[in-house]
Amino acid sequence: MGVVADYLAVRTSEAEALLEQLGVGHTGQTGDWSGAYYAGRAFETGWYVLVIQRRIFDADRDLPALAEGREIVHVYVDDVVMHSTAVLLKDGQVVWRVTSDADEGYSEEGEPPAGLAPILAELRRNEAEQDPDEPQVDYVFDAPIEAAALVTGFRGLADTHDPALGAGFEWLEPPARPPRVGLFTALAQLFGLGRKG
Repeated sequence: MGVVADYLAVRTSEAEALLEQLGVGHTGQTGDWSGAYYAGRAFETGWYVLVIQRRIFDADRDLPALAEGREIVHVYVDDVVMHSTAVLLKDGQVVWRVTSDADEGYSEEGEPPAGLAPILAELRRNEAEQDPDEPQVDYVFDAPIEAAALVTGFRGLADTHDPALGAGFEWLEPPARPPRVGLFTALAQLFGLGRKG
């Protein structure tokens, strides 16, 4: 089964304000991020990551208002259709965006983190070195996840992630209803509530 997930990251000092704004509550229960529809964790990098196992946010429509007065990293991954994208917004404006799509290829907007170039080169090298007689792996799919990880420290949605990065998340209580700012779709409300079990 594939991964379809959004994640938002804000500076740790902004975490409580973000959760309150989204209507997400604490449970005190911890585990791997994949154990709950909503899970959050602070990283030593000074970023708090909120993973949502649904597509909730549209970076262009929903996030500029959420990023007013703060920095937000947003990552969306759908490994069923092989699409991944990461974007950093600051004060409502896109600073950079990295996208990998099976149909449309790889693209960058703005200036992604400097450390991404050697990572991308290695991913492309791995792709080129594949045996043509074997099923092909889309290594570049991980490039947006790696771009975000250079900022936040979380690469847990990548195929090759360190399992330790997926642990230590608090399983969060989903919002009872969409917040007034209209970030959640009706579909997400119907199917994205509650812990997995």
